[in-house]
Amino acid sequence: MEVARRCSVSQSTVSRVLNNSKHGRFSVSTEVREKILRVARELNYRPSVAARNLTVSKTHLVAVLGVAGLMSDSVGPMERAVSALARTLDSAGYEICLQFLSKRHNPYDLPPLRVDGVVAVNPESLDDLQALEESEIPYISINGIVGRRGTLVTPDDVGGTRLALKHLVDLGHTRIAYLDHPAVDVKHPSVFDRRRGFGKARQEMGFEVPSMHIAPLPPDVTWDLYYEPFVRDAIIEGKATAVLAYSHHGAMALLRMAHDLGLKVPDDFSLVCFNDEPVVKLSIPSITAVDVPSVRLGQVAADLLLERMSREDADGGSSAVEIPQQRVKLEESLVVRESSAPPKG
Repeated sequence: MEVARRCSVSQSTVSRVLNNSKHGRFSVSTEVREKILRVARELNYRPSVAARNLTVSKTHLVAVLGVAGLMSDSVGPMERAVSALARTLDSAGYEICLQFLSKRHNPYDLPPLRVDGVVAVNPESLDDLQALEESEIPYISINGIVGRRGTLVTPDDVGGTRLALKHLVDLGHTRIAYLDHPAVDVKHPSVFDRRRGFGKARQEMGFEVPSMHIAPLPPDVTWDLYYEPFVRDAIIEGKATAVLAYSHHGAMALLRMAHDLGLKVPDDFSLVCFNDEPVVKLSIPSITAVDVPSVRLGQVAADLLLERMSREDADGGSSAVEIPQQRVKLEESLVVRESSAPPKG
C-alpha cells in the first residue's frame, strides 16, 4: 500500500488509523497519525468498505433492497423516493448499497456486506421480509408491506383516489370507469388500496360505473392488449365520461389508444391518473394526476431509519430493546391539467 510505504509504517497501522479503530491495545503517536492522514489525502485514498466492515462495529453502510432498475422508461415515484432517500443518508455520512431485483434469490435477502440498516422498496408480502424480520438490523419499508419489527412509510392511496374522483364529480361526471392494473397476479398494496378507494368513493359520491368484461392479463403478456378492449367496453359502449387510471403508464397508453380510435381527451372523456411524472406534463393534452409524494417518502424513510439506527447505538447495539412497528402515511395531492373538464352535452 502506497500510504504505508510513504509513511514507513505497516499496512495494518494505516488501516486502523484511517478506519479510526481502537480495538485491542492499538495506539499511535499524534505525529504518525497526522502524517498518515495527510498522505492519504494527497493520494485521494478511500478505505475499502469491505475491509472496514471486518474491523468496526458500525459500518455506516445502508442497503436498499428491491429496486427494479434505473431504465428511463420505468422510472416512477419509487425510484425518485430512493434518490431522495440516498441524498438524505449521504448528507448524514452513510454509504448506500443498492441491490436490484434478481431471479437468483429473494429480492429482500440481506446483502453479503454488513450493514447498519436496510430499506425495502415495494415489498408485497411478509414472506419477502422474513430475513429482515429474523435479523437484528433496523429496517424501513417504503410503499409496501411491513413486518412486526419494521417501520412503514407509504402514500395514502385511498385518500388520493378520493381526491381524483371528487374532482371529476365536481366537474359534473356521473359515469366514471377505473383503468386497473392489467396484470392478473399483481399483489402490491397500492393495487388493492386504489381499488378500495374507488369503491368507497363510488358509495359516497353516487356515480355510476360501466359494466366491463375484460380479463386481467397473464404473466409475460404485453399490456398493450388490455387498452383497446377497455376503451371499447368502458367508453364507447359503456358511455363513461371520465376515467381514473391506476398509473401514468396506463394513462399514456389509454391516451394513445383513444387517438387511434378517433376519440379526444377531454372532449369525449376526461382522464386522471396516478403518478405526477414529467411525461404527463408533456403529453397532449397534459394529464391531471394524483401526485404521490415520492421525494417526501424518501426523506421521511431516511430520517426514520437514521433515528432507529441511532436508538440502537444508544442501546449498545442490543436487540433486547424491542422497537415496535411504526406506520407513517403521507397525504397525496392532485395536480389539475388539460385532460379533465366538464362532460360534453
